[in-house]
Amino acid sequence: MKRAEMIMAGTQQLPLPFIHEAGDSDGGALPITIIHYQPYPFRAAAFHEHGIALPAAIAHSVPKRQAEYFFGRLAARAALARLDLAGGQIGTGPSRQPLWPAGVAGSISHAGGYAAAVALPARHHEAIGIDIEAVVGADMREALLNTAIGGPELAVLLQLNNANTLEFLVTVVFSAKESFFKAAFPTVGYYFDFSAVTLIAFDQARRTLTFRIDQALSPRLHAGARFCVYYDLLDAHTVITHCGWRGWV
Repeated sequence: MKRAEMIMAGTQQLPLPFIHEAGDSDGGALPITIIHYQPYPFRAAAFHEHGIALPAAIAHSVPKRQAEYFFGRLAARAALARLDLAGGQIGTGPSRQPLWPAGVAGSISHAGGYAAAVALPARHHEAIGIDIEAVVGADMREALLNTAIGGPELAVLLQLNNANTLEFLVTVVFSAKESFFKAAFPTVGYYFDFSAVTLIAFDQARRTLTFRIDQALSPRLHAGARFCVYYDLLDAHTVITHCGWRGWV
């Protein structure tokens, strides 16, 4: 993947987006638009300078949160431009979900100084979700094991024979569940617990995780259905996952 270059635009120096080619179930590549940025210093004036709408809730937030939102929307704008949809705004829904233009399935994520977005034609892709996470430390590992990852899932991880730390593996599973949530939310329409899906396989060679849906979320996302999530590394300390489908799960 091509790393970001820097450009001067107005009075704010901005990194250029680059494309991360992520694997998918068809053996092809999913183009994820990524911006690697420095959260500090950040000026709220960048929203006006670059034509990105600034919601009131973000305007009253700390600069770090403003930077996350700004660069996430900047990445989303670049992703839409790949579909020849330039200049559109990606709003924010009542559950803080991105509001994409009609005919587009998309997702946004940001963490660890990265912002990422993907936009796909909805006629070919029913759902897509992406997530970025910095690899957690020991304290957060325990918190995730208590809230997001069940005992049977931990058993799957402990059976793996490799040099990856448990912190890394837990981060990947947590990120994978976040990606599934983002993909499923437009169909499901409500927040559901991490326990709604269970990890049943972790293939490190293919960088895929297989989950089983244990709670009926919608007619399409029914109990017993299985789905895959793909993962990769943006750097040694940052994980990116994606999950999507074109038809019935």
